Amino acid sequence: MTYQQAMQAVRAALDELLDSARQGDIIPVRLPGQLETIGELLRQVDDAHHAETGALRHSGGGDAQAIIQENAEFLKVAIHELRTPMTSIRGYGDMLGNPAMGGELSDMQGQLLDVVRTNARHMERLLADVSLLNRLRAGRLTVKHKMDVFKNIALRVEKQARPLADELDRQLEFDLPDGLPILNTDGELLALALGRFVENSLRYSPEGTGRVMLAARADDNRLRIDISDNGTGMTPDEIARLGEVWFRADNDSVRAHKGSGLGVAIAYGVLALLDADTTVSSTPQQGTTFTVWLAGLS
Repeated sequence: MTYQQAMQAVRAALDELLDSARQGDIIPVRLPGQLETIGELLRQVDDAHHAETGALRHSGGGDAQAIIQENAEFLKVAIHELRTPMTSIRGYGDMLGNPAMGGELSDMQGQLLDVVRTNARHMERLLADVSLLNRLRAGRLTVKHKMDVFKNIALRVEKQARPLADELDRQLEFDLPDGLPILNTDGELLALALGRFVENSLRYSPEGTGRVMLAARADDNRLRIDISDNGTGMTPDEIARLGEVWFRADNDSVRAHKGSGLGVAIAYGVLALLDADTTVSSTPQQGTTFTVWLAGLS
């Protein structure tokens, strides 16, 4: 399927859903499946986009870069068009869950509404990830370097990860000694990348006994950041595929959690922009450690 064909399929699926919404014909039982279909079509759009732009990069002719940028702009607009109705679906779902707006729901109606809202949030997260990956590939993600201390960046990571840790019943700990090197980096982007590693560690650690630790230490004038867990772990073959778009390990512990397979790819792309070095060590059923190295200010 070409990029244009995949995008047309997404729009057709979304148009069908919107027509049902306008006519009041949305069936709650079917809605999660419809959203999952749109999500799968988006994956096909991104795969086709990556394949076509990759081919262009290796082809001759002076117009290749212009076409790559045009495709990136098209995907940007398409994602915006998809986000708008998804926001409406989630907003109306939240309204229906408010007794003052929609009246009391039966237990079954409440369960169906929770499924709709969960899937809508999942779809919004997927659209945000595809958008961020598109900007990375097109070279449009702006890095704003400034002097920062890592403890401030770690606080951002904790703020975004703590609700998930509480929801999943995992321990989330930080070991941040004094005397860490001062950084000249984009703290917001660094927190985003580290947050993706932390989120993966939280999701793939055992319920109740899961423990995720973000530790930092100075090594001469470099900062070393370790994100460790006692979770599912990975085989050498799985480690070799980390960073591939859409890759998720094929085991029950991973498949038990919804995910797009974009988190590590985005983290790797962002860390490369920040001139960070990243390594990973893992043992199946024992856990994983992501290690990130950043240069401190001289």
